[in-house]
Order: sequence, then structure tokens, then C-alpha cells
Amino acid sequence: MLLARFRPNDTQKLVVRRYEPVRAALNWAAAVLGVGLCLWGAFEAGRLRAGYSVLSALSDRQAKASEIAALSRRLEATQAQLTAADVARRIDRDSYAQVEKSLADLQARLGEQEKDLNFYRSVVHPADGISGMRIERVKVLAGTVAQHFRVRIVLVQAARQEAVTTAAADFTVDGLRGDKATSLPLAEVAAAAQHVLNFSFRYFQELEAEIVLPADFVPQTMQVEVRPPRGATPIRQSYEWKIEPT
Repeated sequence: MLLARFRPNDTQKLVVRRYEPVRAALNWAAAVLGVGLCLWGAFEAGRLRAGYSVLSALSDRQAKASEIAALSRRLEATQAQLTAADVARRIDRDSYAQVEKSLADLQARLGEQEKDLNFYRSVVHPADGISGMRIERVKVLAGTVAQHFRVRIVLVQAARQEAVTTAAADFTVDGLRGDKATSLPLAEVAAAAQHVLNFSFRYFQELEAEIVLPADFVPQTMQVEVRPPRGATPIRQSYEWKIEPT
């Protein structure tokens, strides 16, 4: 509200004073707010005419959120199923490998038992019907130190033999030393002082000797000789040098 005050003694000056600045500011604020509300109303009216609804948008957003949550649960369930299937597959693979190993071990044991059975059959009933002494098998096993070997000789004779047989066994290792053929007798390569393998047996006997071969010697064959007592004909057989698994 504007007021004018006239003072007669001031050479007729007119003074104008403003008494309500707060009311003017409120009027401006109300005007700005009204304009904003009008603009917002016009914006919403435009979206409504275009088919957009805030409530529909909120509803759609909630539906999408629910769908995403359901898909997340399905994804977690699928991942859990895949993990379980992978674990089951690994268990099946491990079980199959264990079964294969067990079968291989069983076959190996059956093979050894078959060898033992054939061995005892040869003791009781020789295939050629000869009841005298024979060399059943010769094995070469690797020692714990380089160039050290164990030679194992198994002798048998028919079970009809009642007397104890006393005899001696000997062998030589044939091979190459450089470019020269060389034969090394037991007395030369035995790890301990040993010239022959003396033994006494009735049905079967296993002999073993540890030997040490020169580093520059390449073994190829073994010549085994068993000398029965009382001037009987010696038994001689040749074997390929082959390291057997222990």
C-alpha cells in the first residue's frame, strides 16, 4: 500500500513510502507456483492423451520387477541343477575309474594265480611227461642302485620225485662291451663272492643272485646252466635279457 504525505512547510514535497514488501514477495511466489502447476498439469494432460498413465507405469514396473525376480529364482534353480548334474557326472566318472582299476587289479591277480596254477601243474604233471629237473623260469629285476640287478631262477621237478636233489646253478651274461662281444660269468659279476648257486630241493626251488654289470656293458642274453649230481647231463637254456617289473 502506497501512502502520500503532504507537509506544508517542506515547500510542497511529495514523499512516497512502501509498507508491504512481504506481501509482494508472496504474490510473486504464488504466481511462480501457479505457473509451475499449470505446466505440470499440461505435461500430465499431454501424457494422458498419448496413452501414458503414472499408475499404469508403476504397475508395469512392479510386474517387471516380479518377473525379473521369478527369472532370477529360475536361473538359480537351473544353476543348482547344473551343479548337481556336474557333481553326479564327476562321481560317476570317478566310480567308473575305480571299477576299471578294480577290474584291472583283479585281472592281474587272476593272471598271477593262473601262472601259479600252471607252475604247480608242471610240478605235479610235467607237460612232456619227463619227471627230471627243469628250469621253470628266469627273471631279471632292477636293483636299487644303477647297474645292480637281481637274477631269479626257478627250478622244478615232478612231484613223484621223493628224494632230495642237490645240485648247482650257474649263468653268464652275454652282450657288448664297446663293439666287442663279451660274456661275463657269475663269478665275475656277483655282488658278493659267489661262484655258483648251490641248492637242495625236492619239488621246486627259487634261487636268487645279485649282480653288478659294468657301466659300458650292454647285456643281451643270459646262458643258464644247472648241473645235477652224479654225472647227470647238465641243463642249459638261453634267455633274452629283459628287466621284469617288480
